[in-house]
Amino acid sequence: MQKAITILLSIFITFGLSYGQTEDLDKSIDSQSKKLKEIRKEIDRLNSRINKTQKDEKATLKQIQNLDKQIAMVTQLKKELQKERRLKESQINLLSETIQTTDQKILVMKERAARRAVRAYKLGQNRDIDLLLTSGDVHQALRRSAYLSAINEAEKITLNELQGMITSNRRDQNSLTKKLGEVKRNIREEEQAGRQISSQQKKKESQLKTLKRDRKSMQQQVKTKQAAAKKIQGMIQDFEKQKQEILRDLARHWGMTPEQAAQEFAKNKGKLSWPVQGTLVGRFGPHKNEKLGTVTSNPGIDIKAPKGKSVRAVMHGKVIAITWIPGFGNTIIVGHGDSYYTVYAHIDNIQVNMNGYVLKDQIIAQVSDTGSLDGARLHFEVWRGKDKVDPLKWLKR
Repeated sequence: MQKAITILLSIFITFGLSYGQTEDLDKSIDSQSKKLKEIRKEIDRLNSRINKTQKDEKATLKQIQNLDKQIAMVTQLKKELQKERRLKESQINLLSETIQTTDQKILVMKERAARRAVRAYKLGQNRDIDLLLTSGDVHQALRRSAYLSAINEAEKITLNELQGMITSNRRDQNSLTKKLGEVKRNIREEEQAGRQISSQQKKKESQLKTLKRDRKSMQQQVKTKQAAAKKIQGMIQDFEKQKQEILRDLARHWGMTPEQAAQEFAKNKGKLSWPVQGTLVGRFGPHKNEKLGTVTSNPGIDIKAPKGKSVRAVMHGKVIAITWIPGFGNTIIVGHGDSYYTVYAHIDNIQVNMNGYVLKDQIIAQVSDTGSLDGARLHFEVWRGKDKVDPLKWLKR
């Protein structure tokens, strides 16, 4: 009897924990589904833009920019679909464990009911009456009567509830298995879209050759990069309005005072690790375009590296922006406190979340050619307040 009670208690506890975990997974899956819905909408909008620009042969640069963004969005979609699939697999496993647990509980209840039936048969149909008649006094008889009635009713209710739970769980499991199949089909579809985009990238390379020979297109490319730099500048100015809040968040996360946190970035000048290992192909400051005869200013540095090379945060901080900017492609901005910011552009496979915290040398993304017309490279900037500074003065020599 004691063993049966122990088993029942452990099963009740396990079931309670599983129910709580199922609720958490439901919320996560719902949130993931909403995120996927927004990404799909953005991809549909991009498809519409691409179809329009394809009708205009002169819109080559715009076509490339839209294609770049589409590639980035489809990559993100595939990544989010995989997250959703893993969540649903966890939920299916959890429901399977819950079903097994409730099956064990019903088995215990059935065994107890069978033992009671055997005892009842041996003692005869008047077993309960005999127990009452053999009571020492009226009070004991009343207690026995209440006890027998409660046990019979409780077992009946529990058995009905558990049978209902098993039916519900199995129905849910079938539903989730179906949904998992749908997610896997979606992933296959997105992989096919990825392959189609890869073939379009070959067209992009051909368009790039034409673009580089066309003076007007090259001028437009310069304007796009200038607009991207101006966009970053505007974002930094907005972040400056929140600099005290960013500093407090970092201090709280690091377990420091705001004064201590404010010194973290500045004291590492000239000691920061490079965000990626590669070849420096673009320096900070003014550059003259020999073909166009124009002078432009590079707000950061450009590091040529193989596509897929890991990009690392140069210092711990808080992710304050994850966005896509024409001319820069996928872009991350990290706030480091005391008005210091670092910018990472032309990246893919982003591995951090908005408002998340990163550690020094933590992998945050991979080098890509998103937004780049010159192949895979990382564009990297350092800001002190509203002023951009030369990253080479902050990185290790």
